[in-house]
Amino acid sequence: MKNTGFLIVTFAAAVLGACCTAPVAAADPKNEIEALEHKCAEATSVDQLMTCYAPGDDLVVYDIGTPREFDGQRAVRADFQNFFDTMKNPKVEFVSLHVVTDGKMALANSVQHFTGTDKSGKPMDMTFRVTDVWEKQGSQWRMIHTHVSFPTDMASGKADMQSKPKM
Repeated sequence: MKNTGFLIVTFAAAVLGACCTAPVAAADPKNEIEALEHKCAEATSVDQLMTCYAPGDDLVVYDIGTPREFDGQRAVRADFQNFFDTMKNPKVEFVSLHVVTDGKMALANSVQHFTGTDKSGKPMDMTFRVTDVWEKQGSQWRMIHTHVSFPTDMASGKADMQSKPKM
């Protein structure tokens, strides 16, 4: 009986020691943001996409269309709803993705290649730049700002929608 009690106490101490002294693998914020960038780019509905963004009026998105900016979650949702209403089979491929973070805030800049079809059946194919600012809100990362842009050909004043890297 004494041996059984001793074994139980020893086993419990070993289990507690293992769980309390084993290093806890903290999530790598850079990897988290990279995974979230891909998840958000794969969204197939406005509801899915809006889970990536912070709630409230501080959210600002500079999108490729007009108007120049969308302020607050309601305006951003309307912009994204318009996108999903007018595009079929949107696909995004990351040409490049770079993330910098301190664990509280993160900056993700990328070049993305987009293909899809508009509601009239016209194929769309463009490459653009995206900068996302992420903030850790509680236990979740949320975007608080997105800026999408095309390089501009200064001679013509037109956007370069197929922007290729400088060789």
